Amino acid sequence: MAEYTSTLQGFQRLMEWHLTGLPEETEACVAATVLPNFWHIMNGEKFSYDTYVNAIKEWRGKISDYKPTVHEFLRDGDQLAGRMTGTIQVEGVPNFFESFMFAKVDKETGKLEWLIERSIWGKVGGKPEHGAN
Repeated sequence: MAEYTSTLQGFQRLMEWHLTGLPEETEACVAATVLPNFWHIMNGEKFSYDTYVNAIKEWRGKISDYKPTVHEFLRDGDQLAGRMTGTIQVEGVPNFFESFMFAKVDKETGKLEWLIERSIWGKVGGKPEHGAN
C-alpha cells in the first residue's frame, strides 16, 4: 500500500478513494490504507479507528461530487505532509475546503499509523463556516 503514501499522485488517489464510493465499501478502503490502531485528529478532535470508519462511511453517504487536489506533498522516512484544496458537494450543496495534513507512515506496509489534519470549509462563494476560529 506504499503506493498511496510515497508520491503526490498516490496520496491524491488515497484522498479521492476515502470519500468516493459506496458507504458499504468504506471498511475495505480504510483497512487497505491505514493500520488497525490508526487514529485521526481533525481540527483538534481525536477519532479512533472505528470512529474514523464510521465518519468516512457517513460522509460517503452525503457526498455526490468530490474533487480534491493535492498541491504539496512531502514524504521523509516515516513522515508525510500534504496540503490539498478542492470542492465537495454535501447533500447537494457545493462546498470548498482546504486541508493541511501530517501523518506517520508504517515503514513495512506503507499504511498510515496516524493522521493530524487541520481543515476549513464552507459554501462555495462564502467564507469558511467550519474549522475557522
